[in-house]
Amino acid sequence: MKKASTYNITAETLAAYLDGNATAQESQQILHALATDDELQELMQISQSIDEELGQDMDDIDIIPMTAMAANCHDSNLCCLECEKHILSRHGIPFDAQQLHADAIRHGWLKQQGTALHNVGRHLENFGLSVQRQYQCCLADIAQALKNGDDIIAAVDEGELRGNLAAEQQEDLLIGPLPDHTVVVLSCDTTRHTVTLFDPNSDRAEDTYPARQFADAWKDSNNYLVTINTKDMKTYTPTPIDLTDVQLPDDLNELREAIAENAHDIWAKNRQAEGWTYGPQRDDKLKQTPDMVPYADLPEKEKDYDRKMAIETLKLMHKLGYDIIKREETPLYQTLLERIRNANQQFYCPACQKDGTKTPVFINDVFCTHCGKLLEINWRIYKKKKK
Repeated sequence: MKKASTYNITAETLAAYLDGNATAQESQQILHALATDDELQELMQISQSIDEELGQDMDDIDIIPMTAMAANCHDSNLCCLECEKHILSRHGIPFDAQQLHADAIRHGWLKQQGTALHNVGRHLENFGLSVQRQYQCCLADIAQALKNGDDIIAAVDEGELRGNLAAEQQEDLLIGPLPDHTVVVLSCDTTRHTVTLFDPNSDRAEDTYPARQFADAWKDSNNYLVTINTKDMKTYTPTPIDLTDVQLPDDLNELREAIAENAHDIWAKNRQAEGWTYGPQRDDKLKQTPDMVPYADLPEKEKDYDRKMAIETLKLMHKLGYDIIKREETPLYQTLLERIRNANQQFYCPACQKDGTKTPVFINDVFCTHCGKLLEINWRIYKKKKK
């Protein structure tokens, strides 16, 4: 059988395909390889096993594409940077284009695949502008932001924006919605039902689209908007992501109390480092607070605050497409252990081997999962031996 490497499928490409972020060309390449590559088929089966063990069906959740890459810009990956430069120019803020590009790479905002949606607007923050990121918006939000005098960057599916509906529908069937481009929204005419944009992919200063066509392209990013203004805190309206469609598995609900207690301990440790101590009433001058006690001694009202933060964080991880699995309790974990046991080259815990037990060891393990002893392993030498 042909190996995946024959088709030049990298781990990054496969991961993007599994996450629904691969391009149509990459998806077709993987589907072609699946027909003849037994090793790739096994990886896909393991991926399906993971999906079955996650608890709630992810299809029931309207996933937020936070890590989707804005990349389409004249065959480069700089559409986000071009939008930021456009807004800096509108504000009359001088900048060095080469330095912006270098800073984007240095900070990790700009990668080879493009700019992740959650990093859109980072340069603008550095230039003293106020940036707010929010999903699940609507055209009315755009109109209101423009009325407030805000600048707006929207993430869209570039193909749908330009009306390539047939190709985009086929792509959506293969890999799902794909927000891959950013534009600056210049105006939203609710009477004519049009939206005017600065599009880095256009040779014109501005382009006007039917509002419905823009909305279809914008929908693929879960209606992601980045609003920018001068630092006027009066206009700030908190817009947390709606998590009402996320139902956590029971085992994750059990984590709530542990996370809440640890969060309180982190808060208390930081407060102590700042000089705060226990006091019957809060006193900012004396740096005293009645909350400087163990979590178990907190009033239920304070515990509930920490619990809510913990549960909302876990829900947000699901909403963003991530999952938490306790590996030892899943059939998949046992499958992976069996693969290691049957591998031609394997590594076992030295302490267990002395007792005649073969306990497989993962490269990221610090302690043996069987005997609990510290693993004193020189992985660098082990890797050389494997080669």
